[in-house]
Amino acid sequence: MITKSFWFLRLGSDTLDDVLRFRTKAAAVDHYREVAEELGRFDQDIEASLHRASSKQAVEEYPDFVLCLGPRGGVQLQAG
Repeated sequence: MITKSFWFLRLGSDTLDDVLRFRTKAAAVDHYREVAEELGRFDQDIEASLHRASSKQAVEEYPDFVLCLGPRGGVQLQAG
């Protein structure tokens, strides 16, 4: 049996109950970039974590990736 997995994005200090679900990793990264760039306009920054799981209930505390904006504006993904 094939189990479908999704990507779950946790922004800033959100809890695991607040994660956002995305079908693709690219969509989750794009959403983070949009939020981070908007906050950057107000001299604020935000980090996020990206978790791969089959459901929201299966999301674990330790992420697959940690996301932040790089010094030139691109999104940096570091393995969690």
